[in-house]
Amino acid sequence: MTFDDIDHLFDIMATEAAEIGDDGLLPGAVMLSADNWCRMPSGRARCTNILHGIRFRGVRVNVSSAYQDQVLNRTEAGDRGEPYVDGQGRPFLTLDAKG
Repeated sequence: MTFDDIDHLFDIMATEAAEIGDDGLLPGAVMLSADNWCRMPSGRARCTNILHGIRFRGVRVNVSSAYQDQVLNRTEAGDRGEPYVDGQGRPFLTLDAKG
C-alpha cells in the first residue's frame, strides 16, 4: 500500500459516507505493517504530537509488525483512530461540517 492508495481509499470512503449520510463510514484509521511503513517515503505522514500520534490527512496511522495494511472506517477503527482531527489539529470533518 502506498500513500496514493491511501489517498484513493480516503476519497472513496468520504464519497460513500456522504451518499449514505453516515459519519461512521469516514476514514478512521490506517493500519500499516512495520515493513511497509519503513519502505514508504517520509514526510507525507507526520507525528503531530505524542497524544495524537502519526497522522496522514488527519487520520491516525498505526504501525506494527502484527498489522496487515488496511484503511478502516471510523466504525471499524473505534478508539484506534481517535481523536479524529484534520491536518491542522482541528476536529476532522464530519458530513454536516460547513466550509
